[in-house]
Amino acid sequence: MTQSADRLTSPAKRNGKSALATLASNHYVLTALSAIAFVALWQIVSMNVPPIILPSPAKVAAAFVELTASGELIRATGQTVWPFAVGLSIAFVIGTSLGLVLGIFRPAARILDPYIFIFWSIPNIAWLPLFIAWFGVGQLTLIVFVFVSAVFPQLLTVEAGAKEADSFLVEVARSLGGTKSEILHIVVLPSALPYIFAGLRIAVGRALVGIIVGQLLIVATGIGYMFQFYGETLSLAKYFAPLIVIAALAVALNRAVNWAEHVLIPWKPRAFT
Repeated sequence: MTQSADRLTSPAKRNGKSALATLASNHYVLTALSAIAFVALWQIVSMNVPPIILPSPAKVAAAFVELTASGELIRATGQTVWPFAVGLSIAFVIGTSLGLVLGIFRPAARILDPYIFIFWSIPNIAWLPLFIAWFGVGQLTLIVFVFVSAVFPQLLTVEAGAKEADSFLVEVARSLGGTKSEILHIVVLPSALPYIFAGLRIAVGRALVGIIVGQLLIVATGIGYMFQFYGETLSLAKYFAPLIVIAALAVALNRAVNWAEHVLIPWKPRAFT
């Protein structure tokens, strides 16, 4: 009788475990569950502290809708995304190109690397007075600040990737009469692609920090100005609205980089997926 019961219940148990394993392996389900848990924890904490310290999710949602409907949040997002995108794009192109060149031409790397590390070690905010004096107070200064924030991690990461190219493949290409340009495109660039995307992830985060700091300290516009204004007036429900936009932008860009990496580097081994 017991064995019969075990035989009857074991498929149900196996099916239950299989369903749980399927849910646990589903990325979208895990993301939704983590978001629900975060909002629930936020609600619990907000119920036990004054609203001036932490507004409830409902008040933040209402403020988000209000700022979006008035057009303020949309305008601020546009004022932030444009210089961010331009500065990051220029940093990606120059950082990637120069990183590949320095990875291949060691004499150039020996000359330029010390200066690159010097500029990289200087806090970005220390450049602000110089940028304002050189470029004035405007969008150009914001773009330059975003560029400086993002270019060095991209450059240094790509340079390290170019130096990791298989020396055997490089020698084979040379023995077959390959030029520097051919070696770059056939051997070095494929091996450096994972480093290019790794550098881009870091550069995106640095550029986001750069655009917000720039709008706080250079030009009082965009999301940075919303942070400043609603922070100073202690309107924390409205303060969270641009914070949500920045978080959503960061997540979207990270997902985009991951997608591009999977598409362009299908041969990259991944121990954990």
